[in-house]
Amino acid sequence: MFNIESLSYGHGHSLLFDRFSARAQEPGVYGLFGPNGSGKSTLLKLMSGLLTPWSGRCEVLGYVPRDRDPVFLAQVYLVPEEFHLPDLTPLRLMNDHAGLYPRFSASHYSDYLSALDVPTKIRFSAMSLGQKKKAVMAFALATQTPILLMDEPTNGLDIVSRSAFKRLLRQSEQQERLIIISTHQAHDLESVLTHLWFIGQGRLILNVAMENLAQCLLMGAANAEELIARHAQGQATIYQEPLGQQVAYVAARSVWQPDHLFQGSEHNAAHSIQMELLYKAMSFNPEGILRALSLFTHQGAVIKQTSLPGSVA
Repeated sequence: MFNIESLSYGHGHSLLFDRFSARAQEPGVYGLFGPNGSGKSTLLKLMSGLLTPWSGRCEVLGYVPRDRDPVFLAQVYLVPEEFHLPDLTPLRLMNDHAGLYPRFSASHYSDYLSALDVPTKIRFSAMSLGQKKKAVMAFALATQTPILLMDEPTNGLDIVSRSAFKRLLRQSEQQERLIIISTHQAHDLESVLTHLWFIGQGRLILNVAMENLAQCLLMGAANAEELIARHAQGQATIYQEPLGQQVAYVAARSVWQPDHLFQGSEHNAAHSIQMELLYKAMSFNPEGILRALSLFTHQGAVIKQTSLPGSVA
């Protein structure tokens, strides 16, 4: 669905992406993570054709985004972190702009506005920032474009609205789209992500399916003695931090580790991916995460879409 090869881009004389490469061939919800200034928003703008790469190749749906081909533009929608809306009502916005997107669904748009509790007959100038953002997200979801790019979509939303947004992402009509979400709100979206990207130092450091992370990593909370026991069973600790009287941890799960060991209250949590912990582990010990993934690959486990430094998934 898109392919980026050896892309370079920067600002002024400062290089942001240095031979950046990535590709995705299947639909899903891709979480785009990385430290401030790593280029997450810039990458979305390059993919939507708003910026021109210095060098390298960037193709989305077989098109070069910067060519701004009308057929391409009808198949990609970008929700930027900062946006501006004309002083219209949500219904007038649909009447004026839905025609640009051949797959736009008016019925879905109405359902999304209702689910997100957006008033339909009030002009945007009279709405709060959160209401306007929800209206933009409802429109973006209703376009039904094969590619949907969203930059910090949950910023400014209350807890109820964040939950409603996650429910909309899980609906059947979204399953055939490739949705890339750049966010620092890791916990908000961990239950809906199907793939994880982590970028840093001008490269895509990690590109992996979420189901594969659960095979390779254990996460949870334990006391010091339990961590020592886990290490004895071949589970090397990659990252840990104090959590009250316990320690929150990310550990490598050995391929031979039986699922029935360490049964208890934390067993299920240990097999889920907690994005905040993973983000910290990738920030402070990326080599440990990559080593855990590489271990599974080398010992015969099936790991799809995993990138090590200098390689492309």
